[in-house]
Amino acid sequence: MSEQYEIAIEIDHYDPKTSRSLAAAITPDTLDTPNECRVQVDSSKRIRIIISCKRINLLRALLNSYLSVMSMILHCLEVLEYESTETPTRGPTDSD
Repeated sequence: MSEQYEIAIEIDHYDPKTSRSLAAAITPDTLDTPNECRVQVDSSKRIRIIISCKRINLLRALLNSYLSVMSMILHCLEVLEYESTETPTRGPTDSD
């Protein structure tokens, strides 16, 4: 049996710089996949990750792994963006 299972993840609502950064952060992981799997990352117009495996359990494991990494990176970007837009406030030890 030589079935091939495949899934694609697309993220297209981020600006090109964020998309490239996310793709660059994920790409090194594509070099360390099981022999029975292949992962492609494309960030030309939007982030597109294509995972294909001969075994469904490997596909599921890689999908969970990539979703977890992407979620963490996107959360970090949101926190950094929020912190950069906050206005500095005086601390409790500052005097009037």
